[in-house]
Amino acid sequence: MDIAVGIIGAVSVPIYYTSPINEIKEILDDSGAKILFAGTHQILNDLKKLDTHISVVSLCKQSVDGDLEVISWEELLKKGEKVNKVIDVPLNFDDTATIRYTSGTTGKPRGVMFTHGNLRWMAEFIASMPPWGDRTSEISYLSFLPMNHVVEGIMGTYAPYYAPASLNLYFLEDFHDLEESLQKVRPNVFFSVPRFYEKVWCSVLESQIGQVYLNSHGILKTVLGKLIRREILKKAGLDRCAQLIVGSAPVSAELLKNYHEMDIEVYNAYGLTEAPLITINRVRKNRIGTVGKPLPDTYVKIDTEGEILVNGPQVMSGYFKSDSNSLEEGWLNTGDLGYENPDGSLVITGRRKEVIVNSYGKTISPLKIEVMLKNIPGIEEAMIIGDGKPYCSAFLWAESNLEGVDEAIGEINSRLSRPEEIKKWAVLDNDLSIGADLTANLKLKRKSILIRYEDVINFIYGSGTKPDSILHFGSIEVQS
Repeated sequence: MDIAVGIIGAVSVPIYYTSPINEIKEILDDSGAKILFAGTHQILNDLKKLDTHISVVSLCKQSVDGDLEVISWEELLKKGEKVNKVIDVPLNFDDTATIRYTSGTTGKPRGVMFTHGNLRWMAEFIASMPPWGDRTSEISYLSFLPMNHVVEGIMGTYAPYYAPASLNLYFLEDFHDLEESLQKVRPNVFFSVPRFYEKVWCSVLESQIGQVYLNSHGILKTVLGKLIRREILKKAGLDRCAQLIVGSAPVSAELLKNYHEMDIEVYNAYGLTEAPLITINRVRKNRIGTVGKPLPDTYVKIDTEGEILVNGPQVMSGYFKSDSNSLEEGWLNTGDLGYENPDGSLVITGRRKEVIVNSYGKTISPLKIEVMLKNIPGIEEAMIIGDGKPYCSAFLWAESNLEGVDEAIGEINSRLSRPEEIKKWAVLDNDLSIGADLTANLKLKRKSILIRYEDVINFIYGSGTKPDSILHFGSIEVQS
């Protein structure tokens, strides 16, 4: 359907179905969409609450109840059977093909425009990325992230058209079925956000043979590593993968080194909504601690304040309905901070807007510290707070109260500068939900979380009683 929309000259606007209904309405109103294709009953039910006159087509298998005017996918196809003429659309590669809205981690989502030329170039590169033997053999791919995710939407939708091989494409409806589905599909190429690789590694740490491996040395560790490697990949359904790719959020270099020691290479990549893939570590050239070298015809430079700028055929044409020029002579300000190694590999050090300035005027990048905290076994998510405060504290989300958290944070503090050190931390029940607390690609909605946990923040910094939501509270001596 997405491809058909492009062929007739229309513009597709994929929406995260997990987004709050008010956010969906904002996107519908902003984009001026004429037809909404809805794939979940929840969306259809929520649409009844909105004063919207958009035409709705249901992709749900079941019929729709209520007074909402909806036609089914089958009814839409029957309308097409009555059209006998060929539609001639004068498209060119500079025309807008799709608008992808940002996830809204730092504010209102913005419409990012891509041309047909953007999509073709990115699809051609992604299809050519695996080694020759792997990309010319039968290809299996499991698309499980939302289609509005710019990398998934391109890898799962457009790139396969350029693969010189037969294709088996699978689309997962329920994210919770990922583990079982991977074992069935056993894909050749796999891309995921860091959380997947973190969970797989946690399962190694929790196993008896994993503990023996971690405490062994020399030839024994090498032999055990090979055994665990085979078991990890088989259990995860990744034993046929030519390339494991991680991206969309910061990933711990320590985690990637742990995999590397077992001869499992996970290739870190870098991009953002406005430029979905900028750099990537290549096969047999995995520079752990970096996000790799720029793609062909892609140029990266660092400005005087350390911000990364990028120019290339994957960069958006602009923001939808934006009065100002989003690009300066073709260069996109990414908002990310970093530097290039002597070999040309890019290192990300933080996010320009996602910084904490404490009450002493010290600027701190929370992302680096949060990656360290999420390496603590049992921690599902972490967030640093401390903007305008005298010291940094942390929210830690876990499935249950954990042992050893205090010791682990003490070890992390030993690797941080004094302003970065975590002085207080609260372990919270992991009830974070997509939409309210997380974006659809599992990034923290920091502003929403600060509002939700205002009572916890007040307690941490000395006002108010301890909230019941805190499973465990820890601290070190704070010097004024």
